[in-house]
Amino acid sequence: MSYIPFARKYRPKTFKELVGQEIPATILKNAFIYNKVHHAYIFAGHKGTGKTTTARIFAKLLNCLNPQEGEPCNQCQNCIGIEKGSFVDLIEMDAASNRGIDEIRSIKEGANYLPMQGKYKVYIIDEAHMLTKEAFNALLKTIEEPPPSLMFILCTTEFDKIPPTIQSRCQKFMFSKASKQNIKAYLKRIASVENIQIDEEALDIIADLSDDSMRDAASLLDQASTYGNNKVTIDILKAMFGPVDKASIRKFLELLVKSDTKETTAMLQTINERGYNVRLFWEEVYKELKNILRAFAIGDSAEYKEFLSKPLEIYLYLEDIINQGFGAMYQKDPILALEITILKASLIKDFVPISDVFKNNGIPKNSLPQSAPQNPTNTKEQDQSNIQETSAQKKTLNEENAYPETVEKILETFKPAKIIHYEKK
Repeated sequence: MSYIPFARKYRPKTFKELVGQEIPATILKNAFIYNKVHHAYIFAGHKGTGKTTTARIFAKLLNCLNPQEGEPCNQCQNCIGIEKGSFVDLIEMDAASNRGIDEIRSIKEGANYLPMQGKYKVYIIDEAHMLTKEAFNALLKTIEEPPPSLMFILCTTEFDKIPPTIQSRCQKFMFSKASKQNIKAYLKRIASVENIQIDEEALDIIADLSDDSMRDAASLLDQASTYGNNKVTIDILKAMFGPVDKASIRKFLELLVKSDTKETTAMLQTINERGYNVRLFWEEVYKELKNILRAFAIGDSAEYKEFLSKPLEIYLYLEDIINQGFGAMYQKDPILALEITILKASLIKDFVPISDVFKNNGIPKNSLPQSAPQNPTNTKEQDQSNIQETSAQKKTLNEENAYPETVEKILETFKPAKIIHYEKK
């Protein structure tokens, strides 16, 4: 038997096995139990969150010979046929490569025939947003008034591209992104069945690299376990994907904060020379910086204690230039763009917190003139000079405080009209 990748082998086969999609699963189960099945659905959401999988489970349930409390039995002829892809009444179409009006015309012709094996003929149109405007228009009437035994399920990652005329004729389900906790639980289950040794930190890294996708997480675990011979560690992941662990990312940020241009540039060049994904590394740097800013906002200093000892302005500046680096990567050579970002970060060593600027009347602490050592013989002259300076300062303060009194006299004129109220502090 040929090898089956983890993403396919551990694809959910019942609504109960779906992780993180309880609302769509419950609605579809209850629709079947209470005989409220709609004729058209739109499953929208992030990649790898179970849209097409849910569509297949629902198709199995509708055609199952022995359904059990809103779940397919997965043992009857129809369920087995759908799992194997040999069930003739389930038609899956990839709209990315079959997006024209001719393909939709063939669907309309097939819709006129009754199901051959099951109760329902189900059309699953994957990446439905790729259909042309003419194809959607041709599909419109069929979706609005299909035969009783016909159902359409449109799966898409870009819901906004589905025309409003199609949306209004379908029930819509928004699939949420996979949480890190759910991804780790899913990976642990696979690792347990496959006898894969994986530590907690390696699970964290794979969950971070999966881009909130269950499918991507399973594929990454499959790849890493193959490389490590059923053993997945941080060193194996670093060898495959580069310095994507938290320790390496934090070290890079620490070097940026210290304005260590030489070390940060060398680290970036090493990533590039070894063929690692530079954009992936930069994304992880940005995510960790976001966590630092969040720690500043909510006061969580336990994990980021050494970072929070620096002024907030440094990290706001880093966020700005790192974000600019993303855009520059797609316009020019990625390494060149990121090296320029690192050079901009070298200015951090000259940063002066704005609070210090205000404390010193706009003059940074390091720019204040140093007072000359006192000469004991000139003490009387200096005391007399200080007295004169004090009296001059008092005179200046009196002149500054004269303005509110002038304002009060002006306002006294308009007091009967009650135009404004001024309260002297």
